[in-house]
Amino acid sequence: MTGRRADDEDAGPGGPASFGLSDTVRVAAVLRTEAGDAPDFTAAARAVVRRLRDGFTAAAELYTVDEDGPPVLVAAAGDARTGGELAAAIAARPAGERFPVIPLPGALAFRGPLSPGRAFWIVLAASAGLPAAMARSIAVSVRAGLLTHGPAADRADALRDYAELLEDTARVRGAALEDAADRAGAEAALGETLRAIGQRLTAQLDIDTLVQDATDAATRGTGAGFGAFFYNLIDQFGESYTLYTLSGIPKETFDGFPMPRNTGVFAPTFNGTGIVRSDDITRDPRYGHNAPHHGMPEGHLPVRSYLAVPVITPTTREVLGGFFFGHPEPGRFTERHEQVAAGIAGYTAIALDNARMFARHRSMATELAHSMLPAVPDIPGLRIVSRYLPAAAGAEVGGDWFDVIRLPGGRTAFVIGDVVKGWEPAAAVMGQMRTAIRSYALLDLPPSDVLHNVSQLARTTPGATFVTCLYAVHDPIDDTLTYANAGHLPAVLIGADGAMRQVAEALGMPLGVGEQYPQEQAPFPPGMRLVLYTDGLVESRTRELGAGIDALLAELEALPAEGDLGAACDELIERLTGGRHDDDVALLYVDHRGAHRRVASMTLTSDVSLGSVREFVAGRMAEWGLAEVAESAVKVASELVTNATRHASAPLTLRLFHDGSRLTVDVADRAGALPHILATGGIEHQGLRVVDAAAARWGTRTTPDGKVVWAELTTG
Repeated sequence: MTGRRADDEDAGPGGPASFGLSDTVRVAAVLRTEAGDAPDFTAAARAVVRRLRDGFTAAAELYTVDEDGPPVLVAAAGDARTGGELAAAIAARPAGERFPVIPLPGALAFRGPLSPGRAFWIVLAASAGLPAAMARSIAVSVRAGLLTHGPAADRADALRDYAELLEDTARVRGAALEDAADRAGAEAALGETLRAIGQRLTAQLDIDTLVQDATDAATRGTGAGFGAFFYNLIDQFGESYTLYTLSGIPKETFDGFPMPRNTGVFAPTFNGTGIVRSDDITRDPRYGHNAPHHGMPEGHLPVRSYLAVPVITPTTREVLGGFFFGHPEPGRFTERHEQVAAGIAGYTAIALDNARMFARHRSMATELAHSMLPAVPDIPGLRIVSRYLPAAAGAEVGGDWFDVIRLPGGRTAFVIGDVVKGWEPAAAVMGQMRTAIRSYALLDLPPSDVLHNVSQLARTTPGATFVTCLYAVHDPIDDTLTYANAGHLPAVLIGADGAMRQVAEALGMPLGVGEQYPQEQAPFPPGMRLVLYTDGLVESRTRELGAGIDALLAELEALPAEGDLGAACDELIERLTGGRHDDDVALLYVDHRGAHRRVASMTLTSDVSLGSVREFVAGRMAEWGLAEVAESAVKVASELVTNATRHASAPLTLRLFHDGSRLTVDVADRAGALPHILATGGIEHQGLRVVDAAAARWGTRTTPDGKVVWAELTTG
């Protein structure tokens, strides 16, 4: 009976704690039963005081009082004797109360009627800490037990009081349980709602989407007429700036208003010092003191109920922004609404902190990736569009790349590649592979040799476990495209009539794995287009590679040949990826438009004289209006042909190519030996010394059936 919970079977001795409704029912039952089981009134009284003393570890006494008579002690447990104090208290008390409770010096007394003109009083030491409500319950239950030995009418009256006590207790207890259940359910629902909102917010890394979702959720959760979230971002120069988003009203509603300042009303939120909740903000003593508006600006939505919650990062305690909610009616925001807003603000702080950090890392990664990509040169006759988009998720620099390399003789190399992510950073491997390909390309090696040499290098490069690459060279002299493939996706060739075909399929294994990379050749005249791409454009978690390539071909078929090609490629990428790609995307689109180009060739058989070669070159220079380089061109052609006839067998081919700024003279033969500059700085053949002096540059390259020695002269 010490105020323990109702599920305690033994209410043994102990100090009082708290008294719930369950304790009241239990104490009432124990006292009524023990009093009723006693053989007579005196024994019942003794049982009651013993139980009270044992239950509350305090002295207990039971008195009977006849009308206008003194208290008569019937039973006592303990040393207290309070009859005198009780008599004085009874005399000062108004008559007519059935179950009064009165304080005594160091004790508590409570009464229960026995019969007309007669009552009992129980006195319990104050150390019991007994509440008045429980004292009345004890009086009711003791009366029911004591009157077990009394007249039937009094006994029936006592049992009615006891039954009412139990009914009232059950009713109050039931209401308390329902209220507790409602509160628990509301708290659980609030917790579940906040958890769901938190999971959604903290999984979002796009800041614009995040802040709008947070504002919408908080506005709904608080029942506000409208909500706003002012948040701080850091630009690339480290300067802080503030943006805002709205919910419940169009954003243009506040376009004409200035940003909030650290006024008396706003300062606690922007400084992060606390939550502000007002039933009527217009009556707040901090309101209306700041010029020029002295309150809400003209045209501002009416606000009476006001709630503002700071958003503070849990790591550095930096104030990231604040939520502001308004309602035109007063008294609309409750403590529960404050809890909702504070909970969403907490999740928003974590999510915004994560998103800002991701954005910084991603920006750095993107800048690094773009810095590693080449500047596409302006190639006469070619319209080239290149695109690189880093993966929509993740902050690492990817391994996709492209390259466009100007080669001698007006030729151009197009490269597309992909480093599959592994233990080593893909960007580091990509940088090494791109540099190697560019180096071998500038040696004027054919595509098959370029990929073979880079594959050998990849075997000794850490992290280069799976690297794909497609390498293609456009020769404008004969309008061909020569290509080799190291495990990359096929290229797409689009004819002037729109017909498409995939080329370079399954020509070789990835770099570092394969040995031989056979090359093929296809016509590439003006009007044709070439498309190179990486798998991020066509493959995703929801679409297989084959279906993605089919979708790409369908998009290319509908792609206009004229107009803004860059915008068309952007739209193509957007449609294929849905605006979100799990992997990097690289795209190279080459449109062969044709340009100023003049080509002339002469087959050199054994009976062709050097004089006819000079006449042929001089005639073309006159025809093309290149008199300023005619003498040099004749000299270079003569030396190249002389050198070829001396060291190679016929047939030979002399070619002249002018693209508007450069004149290329080359001779193709069937000999494999390449002339070169000696280690001492000299030139192996005397004729090539003349070429070296007359031309801007010269060089050699191998072909499937021999070699080509070329020289370039600047004309424009």
